[in-house]
Amino acid sequence: MPAVRFEKRFLLLAISVLEMLLFSGIIYGWTSLVYILKQEGYFSDHCETTSANTTQQNTQVIKLVNCQVITNTSTQDAPCYPACLEQDETLTQVFAISVVASQVASLFAGIALDYFGLRFIRTCFSVMMATAALLLGFSTREYPYVYLVYPGMILVGMCANITLLANVTVGNLFGSRRSTVITIITGSFGSSPVTFLVQKMLYVHFGVPFQHMCFALACLSVPSLLATFTLFPKRKFLPNSHQEKRKDSQETEKLQKENKSGAGVESGTARPNEETFVQVVTSRLYLLHLAYMSVMNLNVIILVGTANIWFNMVTGNNNGHGPTMTSRRRAAVPVFIITSLTSSLVFFFATLSVWDTSSVESSTGLLMTSAPDMLLTFVLHVVSRAFIYGGNTAFIANSFPAKHLGRLIGMSYLVAGLLGLLQYPLIGWIKAAGSPFYVYIFVLVLSVVTFGHPIYISYHCRDVSGKDGRHPSQSSLGNPVNGHLKHEACDSKETCV
Repeated sequence: MPAVRFEKRFLLLAISVLEMLLFSGIIYGWTSLVYILKQEGYFSDHCETTSANTTQQNTQVIKLVNCQVITNTSTQDAPCYPACLEQDETLTQVFAISVVASQVASLFAGIALDYFGLRFIRTCFSVMMATAALLLGFSTREYPYVYLVYPGMILVGMCANITLLANVTVGNLFGSRRSTVITIITGSFGSSPVTFLVQKMLYVHFGVPFQHMCFALACLSVPSLLATFTLFPKRKFLPNSHQEKRKDSQETEKLQKENKSGAGVESGTARPNEETFVQVVTSRLYLLHLAYMSVMNLNVIILVGTANIWFNMVTGNNNGHGPTMTSRRRAAVPVFIITSLTSSLVFFFATLSVWDTSSVESSTGLLMTSAPDMLLTFVLHVVSRAFIYGGNTAFIANSFPAKHLGRLIGMSYLVAGLLGLLQYPLIGWIKAAGSPFYVYIFVLVLSVVTFGHPIYISYHCRDVSGKDGRHPSQSSLGNPVNGHLKHEACDSKETCV
C-alpha cells in the first residue's frame, strides 16, 4: 500500500471523527432519546392497564407535567400521553438489550476486521446504521409499529463498536502521533451521545418531528458508504514499518518458490517469534488489562444506571521510528492512573453523598445536594469515561501485533460487556437495601484495586528492558518474560511506528 498524502490523512481523520460522533456511542445518549419517546407516547398504552388508585393518580400528575412541557414549545396542540412505571421498565428493557447487543457484536466485528478487512465492516456499519434509523423513523406509538424500536435500537447498539473498529486503524497513518490520533478517534466515542441530545433540542425547542430526524440520520450514512469505496483500503491501514515488512515477506516467499532447497531455512526467519493470538490473550499483560477494562466499564454502567436513584436520594427530586514497544506500553501508565484516580474520586464523592451529607459539607466544603457540586462528580465521570475507552484502544494497538488488533479490541469490549451484567444484581442489592451506599463502597474498592494495572505495566516494562542489561534491540526476542514474549525491536513483526 503506497504512502498516504498529508492532506488525505487529515481528511480520513476528519471523516473518522465525524462518523464516531454521529454513529458510534449514540446508544449512551439514551436519556435524551427516551425523553422524545415518552413525549411521543411510545408504550404509553401500558399505563392504561393500571388499576390501583395511587398509580392512577400518579399517572395523571405525570400526564399534566408532560402536557405542560409540550405546550411550552411550538407544538401547542400536541397530544398528551400517560407515563408510568410500566412504560419506564419497557423502555429500560430496550436500552439494556441494545447495550448487550453492542458488547456481543464487538468480538464478531473484530474477527471480521482481521479476516475480511476494513471495507467489509465499514459497509456493514453504514448499512446497519441506515437500517436502524429507518426503523426508528417508521416506528410510531401504535401497535405493532411501536415494536420497531427494539430492532432499531439493537442495530444502533451493534453499530457502536463496529464503527470504532472501522475507524481506529486510521491512527496508523500518523507515525509517532499514532497513539494521540487513536485516542482522539476513540475519545469521540464518549462524545457521540451528543447526537441524541441535539435531536432532543431540535424536538423540544424547534418542534422538528422525531421521524424526520431519523430519516436525516439515515441519509448521513450514505456519505460514509461512499467514502468506504473511494478513500479507505480493502484491508486496513497498517503502520509504515509493518507495510515494509509485509513487502519483504512477499519477496521472501517469491525467493522460496525459486529456491525450494532454502525454503526451510528462510521460512524459519520470515516471522521471527511473532506472538500468536492465543499467546496474546493468555498473557498476564492482556488478562490483567481485561480485568481492568471490565471494572472500569462496570463503574460507568453503575453510575449511569443509579443516577436517578442517587439524585432522588440526595436531593429528594428528579433534577439532574520511533518509540519502542516498551516505551509505548509505559506511556499508558499515566493514562491508567488518571482513569483509576478519577473513577475512585467519582465513587468516593457518591459514597459520601449518600452516607452523611452534613459531615461531607463540613469536612470538604462540598454540598452534594446542590447542582454545582453534583456537577463536579459528573465532570469527573465524563473525563474518566474518555480515558477508559480511549486508553483501552490505544494500549492494545501499541502493545500487541497489528494483525490481532480487531479481535483483541473486540474481545476487550465483549468481556467488559458480559461482566457489566453484574449491574443487575448490584441494582437489585440497591433496591433491597434502599440505598446505593454499600454498592458504591464495593465499586470504590474495585476502582482502587485497578491501580494494580499501571503498576504491573511499569514492572513489566522495567523487567523487559533491564532483563540482561542490554539495549532492548540487542536482547533475545524469543524468551518469554512473565508469560509475555518480548518484542522490543522494530525489525520484528510487531506494530512499530
